[in-house]
Amino acid sequence: MRCAKAMLLTLAASSFLLLASFSGDDFEAAERFFQGGEFRQAEALYSRIKPGHPQYSQAVLRLGTIYYATERPAQAERSFEEYLRFRESPEAYCLLAGAQFNQKKFAQAYESAKKALRLEPRYAKAYTALGMIYAAIGDWPDSQAAYQESLRLKPDDPDTWFMLGRGYFLRDDFPHAQQAFENVHRLSPEQVRTYENLALTLDLMNQPKAADRTYLEGIRMNQLRKHPEPKILIAYGKFLAKEDRAEDSLAQFREAVRVAPLDSGAHYEMASQLARMKRWSEAAQEGEVALRNGGATEQIHYLLARIYTALGKADAASQHAREAARLAQNQP
Repeated sequence: MRCAKAMLLTLAASSFLLLASFSGDDFEAAERFFQGGEFRQAEALYSRIKPGHPQYSQAVLRLGTIYYATERPAQAERSFEEYLRFRESPEAYCLLAGAQFNQKKFAQAYESAKKALRLEPRYAKAYTALGMIYAAIGDWPDSQAAYQESLRLKPDDPDTWFMLGRGYFLRDDFPHAQQAFENVHRLSPEQVRTYENLALTLDLMNQPKAADRTYLEGIRMNQLRKHPEPKILIAYGKFLAKEDRAEDSLAQFREAVRVAPLDSGAHYEMASQLARMKRWSEAAQEGEVALRNGGATEQIHYLLARIYTALGKADAASQHAREAARLAQNQP
């Protein structure tokens, strides 16, 4: 679950002390890249550190964190399990729980979180992990109780407040969601995801002006990031489309494509907006890019069927319509 990423990165960066006595080797160079957020370079160097190196276990832990952050949870799980062979800690078990959670291995994630609590009964992050697991299986009372226990132990943890806010949001309890997201904003104003979720909440509470301001604040914060994310740009673009601000909406989708040119979702939303504006040829081009970038979904094929119908390309429209129907039938 992508919303757990910030929690795990914070946990990994803050919970393990660095040992800097091995100057000149791959580990020290990898650490500098890791701390600077240059994960590709860090991964290459950590991968060269073999068993027997004094920092092998720490390198495995860092690799697990990188795999998790780059949405490779199966590899992250293996790395965290390897680290735990050398040293058991509540931090590592919570990282493992997060990797398992993202593979929907909820029973295993639950056991990992419980192992963290057996090592440290007052470890707040383990309760946050349990809250996420309970939420995923539809047990809101236990999820809420776990989040609240985490906040009792660590009341200023922004990640737990965020997860609690998401729980309220998904239950349509928007006033409590707003309060939770505002707490996150107060504690950690650099988190772009908070602006997006708060804006979504305000919009659903029929406060479009406040939502618009919140989106703009979040986008300004996103521009300060070393690697801006497309998600808030896509969300704001959809908001503007709903507000009948077509050109402004299209501008946000264009920016999302610029910052994440391989993001299939960004290209899909841009294609959808171009179709609403009846700019059919441009819409077809963007839809095809979305498809090439790994977006072979019912939604994209259906959109392309509509676009090619409008362009009078019956064969292409029929082909995409058949593919959309086939994918719909294969839905679980």
